[in-house]
Amino acid sequence: MPSQNGRDLILKIGDGASPENFTTIGAARTVEMAVSNPPAVVTPLGGAGVAALAADGGVQTLEITLAGLFKDSAAEESLRAAALGRTLDDYQLCFPNGAIYAASFAVTSYKRGGAYDALEDFTVTLARSGAGTFTAGV
Repeated sequence: MPSQNGRDLILKIGDGASPENFTTIGAARTVEMAVSNPPAVVTPLGGAGVAALAADGGVQTLEITLAGLFKDSAAEESLRAAALGRTLDDYQLCFPNGAIYAASFAVTSYKRGGAYDALEDFTVTLARSGAGTFTAGV
């Protein structure tokens, strides 16, 4: 897989309509994804005190932390509203090769800022709710 420019990774938020329309929030400067797959302990009573695990029995979590630049003030307003409203919204993470990861997320952390002589930037952490879908690119 060839390397891809991080600046070409785009975050979009859905409007909740049917069919859903997605609006670009901004482009990423950095992205971090954390998946947690804690197994379920299924040790039987006669297991001699040695743990037995079911790898797919636990609860998987996925968090994405993205830092980037806003597309415009409307994009900032929609992300701020999602953070302050404590809502679940559909998001798309669009990769430079055309791949898309889409899922329902809650904003667990939101920061915005900027220097007087630079563009306003943001950092957002999204926690997935339910299963997501990955559509491969070229």
